[in-house]
Amino acid sequence: MWAKPSLRALGRELRRTYLDALPEGVLRECLSVWEREGGVTASWHPAEEGLSIDLHADGRMTAWAKTNTVGPGYHAFLVELLDRIAAQWGVRWNWDEAAAAGEGDECGYALARDAKHLQAQMAGWLHTVAGVLFEHRGAENLFLCMPIGPLPRLPGFVGSPMGIWSESRLRQIAENRDAAGAASPDFFPWWTPGFGADFWSGLARVGVWCDVAWVGPRDQNERDTLRRVLDYDRRAAALDPAHALDASLRDELHWLLDRGAEIELPHREGPGYKRLPTRHCLYGGPWSVEVPGHFIEHVLNDGNNLQYVGDRRAVYVSSLSITSADASLPPAAELLETAGRGEPADLSWTQDAIIASARWEDDPADSARHLYAAFAVDGQLLLLTISNEIGAPRDWAEAVARSVRRAE
Repeated sequence: MWAKPSLRALGRELRRTYLDALPEGVLRECLSVWEREGGVTASWHPAEEGLSIDLHADGRMTAWAKTNTVGPGYHAFLVELLDRIAAQWGVRWNWDEAAAAGEGDECGYALARDAKHLQAQMAGWLHTVAGVLFEHRGAENLFLCMPIGPLPRLPGFVGSPMGIWSESRLRQIAENRDAAGAASPDFFPWWTPGFGADFWSGLARVGVWCDVAWVGPRDQNERDTLRRVLDYDRRAAALDPAHALDASLRDELHWLLDRGAEIELPHREGPGYKRLPTRHCLYGGPWSVEVPGHFIEHVLNDGNNLQYVGDRRAVYVSSLSITSADASLPPAAELLETAGRGEPADLSWTQDAIIASARWEDDPADSARHLYAAFAVDGQLLLLTISNEIGAPRDWAEAVARSVRRAE
């Protein structure tokens, strides 16, 4: 295709082909194409992991993607996109050879082009995975087809991009393949190939559950998210009113967009993971803390500190690893005493191997109340400053402090 293959050229051509394939500007504006070692990746659907194309030294290309996070419609779209690439770039995909090697399209769609069979394959996958999940029904906070990262504390059994699933419904899917087929259009954001009502409805519902912060938009990105979700819902309703969002949910989205940043807290329960308390692994682990889902994480001081900011509340985090001159680890009690600087503690507790203490301090000049908390294990110290308005109840800050955990 190119006299001198390059990732830049590959990314440019992939972007052009995607823009031709996406039928609406609201979809094209979500397209992101980036280079990585050995290839490029493109992504535009909020529930996908992206299509990746590797460029080999001899000019061959390998395309790969995971499609079950979105569904049969997305799978068919990608196969058809690869058809476009073949036609426009002058390349040939070796579907037959890949299938003979046990690779290629695991659902068989690239060769058979049978949408019903593709849907049956995806429903069978859901049936199998539901059985695996049900075997672990004693576990907490199970998620399926969700990205790795901060995840909320679930009030149900399993979370997915389209919502929360109860244990009883997962049991039905695990025990009965027909039940899995009936549930699949609710599970997969894009069940029917093509850009029909269920496609637009799936986009809106993924946005409601995964992207909307449920507070007034604090920047242009959050405003755009609200507008897109409402646009997706409008398109779904125009094609089939049965696919529209609940009217009260649509009204809440409009209400947030109209009032802007003055709405600082989610005002009611409802769909949306960012309404829920969310656990963040600090510095990638092993420390973690639970804060409201709409809080925004900032990395400060070249990554040495973290800040979580919501309405008028904030959590500021510092972590220290300490070794004595003789290479031994200072005891946790000694570290905690040093962190307290001789100030009396208002609270103290233990959690597994962690010992912790905290003290309150009001700052009238800033109208702020701070909880200074320290957590120690041998050789490790975590410091939290949890801020709220002066005079505000202390329950929230103390609950954040007591939520700190450490994975060994």
